[in-house]
Parts: sequence; structure tokens; C-alpha cells
Amino acid sequence: MAAYLVAEHKITDPTAYSEYRAKALAAVDRYGGKLFLGAHSIEVLAGSWQPDRFVVLEFADMASLKAMYESPDYQSLIGIRDGSAANVLLAIEA
Repeated sequence: MAAYLVAEHKITDPTAYSEYRAKALAAVDRYGGKLFLGAHSIEVLAGSWQPDRFVVLEFADMASLKAMYESPDYQSLIGIRDGSAANVLLAIEA
């Protein structure tokens, strides 16, 4: 069953976030994931939610998603991620 890592980022440091993004996508690739959606332009039709960036990563299954997230490769990037943006990440099995 496919699994998706859905992330909302409110970017506070674009330079550091760019570093995080490049390294995170390399980790995603190493664990068989792929960028499913990376939205830069978001129009809210109802409510007040307004992320700067919205990302959906697709994995073969939840085990692969969690293996990537818990890997030393990705864990080493969390400080950069959290220092460059306010973040919400969800793991969704579909």
C-alpha cells in the first residue's frame, strides 16, 4: 500500500531551506521515494491556512517512508529543516 509524506513549510531562511531541500530529496531518492507534488503557488479557497511550500513525497509503503525518515541521512537534516522553516509533516498510508 502506497505511503505519502505530506509536508507544509513556512520558510524563514530561504538559503538554509534550499540546502535542506536538496539533501532531503537525495535521502528520499535513496529510499525509493519520489517527489509527487512540490507546490510553490498555493491559493486558499476557504480558511486561513497559507504555507510557503507544500510537498507530497510518495513511497512504496509506510515501511519505506519510515526507513527514510528515521535514517541517519535524514535525521541529520532535521536541525536545518527546523532552523529554516516552521514545519508540519504527516505520514499517510493510502
